Amino acid sequence: MDGQSTSKLLDLVLRKMLKFLKNNFQLVNFFVAALLVGMLYGWWYLPNSKHLSVNEESAIHNQEKIAVNNSLENRELSSLPVPTPSPTNLEPLITGVPETQASPLLPELPSDYEQLSPPVQQQILEEIPNNVAVKTNLGHYPFSENTQQRLVKVGEYYGRSESLDQEAATAFKRMQADAQVQGVRLTIISGFRSIASQDALFQNQIKRKGGKEAAARFSAPPGHSEHHTGYALDIGDGANPANDLKISFENTSAYQWLVRNANKYGFELSFPPGNSQGVSYEPWHWRYVNSPRANQIFMAARSGI
Repeated sequence: MDGQSTSKLLDLVLRKMLKFLKNNFQLVNFFVAALLVGMLYGWWYLPNSKHLSVNEESAIHNQEKIAVNNSLENRELSSLPVPTPSPTNLEPLITGVPETQASPLLPELPSDYEQLSPPVQQQILEEIPNNVAVKTNLGHYPFSENTQQRLVKVGEYYGRSESLDQEAATAFKRMQADAQVQGVRLTIISGFRSIASQDALFQNQIKRKGGKEAAARFSAPPGHSEHHTGYALDIGDGANPANDLKISFENTSAYQWLVRNANKYGFELSFPPGNSQGVSYEPWHWRYVNSPRANQIFMAARSGI
C-alpha cells in the first residue's frame, strides 16, 4: 500500500471517528468524566493505601476484642440469677445456697454410712429414735437447706435453672428418660429452694390469701419447705404446660405415668388428698425417699411424729 492510499484510509477513519463522537456526544462525555474520576481516585488512594490497611487492621482487632469481651461478659452474666418473665404463681428466683447441716429433724447419719454393710446400716436406722416429737409450723415440718456441693442441675423452667441433690437428681433423670421413651415428657418446675426464696414466696401467699394460716395451706413457711432439702421437686407435663402447678395436672399423662411408676424410682407424692399435715392436695409435688439420707430427712414427715 502506497502513501496516498494510507493517507486516504487515515482520513476515512478520522471522519468516521468525528462522526461517531458527534452522534454520541453524551456517551463520550460520560466516558471521559469516568476516566478522570478514576485517575483522581488512583492518585489519592495509592499513597494512602498503607495507612488505610493499618486502620482497617486496627478496626478488625478492636471488633474481635469487643466480641471476646462480650462473650466473657455474657458467660459471667449467665451464671447470675437474672430475673426472667415467668408465671405469677411461681416462686422467686433462688438467690443463694447457704452452707448448713443436712437436717434438723433427727440425728445425722454417720459420714461413712453408705460404705457400711447392710446389717450395720439397719442397726443404725433402728437405733434412731422414732418417737421424737417434732414441732411443726402451721402443719409443715422443719427442713434445713442442702449444701451447694451436693446440688446438681437437672433442667430449666422459663429460663430459670433448677437443681436437686445428687441422689434425687440421678433418680429423676433416669425416671425422666424412661418416661420419654414411653412418650411422656416430665419437666421440672421447681427443685431446690433456699430459705430466702421461700420467705419471699410465703409472703406473697400471705398477701393473696389474707393470713399465714390460709397461706400455709398452699405454701410452707420459710425453713419448713421440703424444697430446702433438694430431695423434693414440682413436676410438670411438657406436653401440657397450661396445667403446671394446678390441680388439673392430675388429668395429664405425666401425672398418670407418675402414679404408676414414680415409686419404682424412689419418688412419692408428698401431699395427697386429705394428708395429715392439712396441706392442700398437690399432685405436682413429689419427694425422693429411696436412700438412707433421704429417708432420714423425711422420717418425721412420713411418719407424722
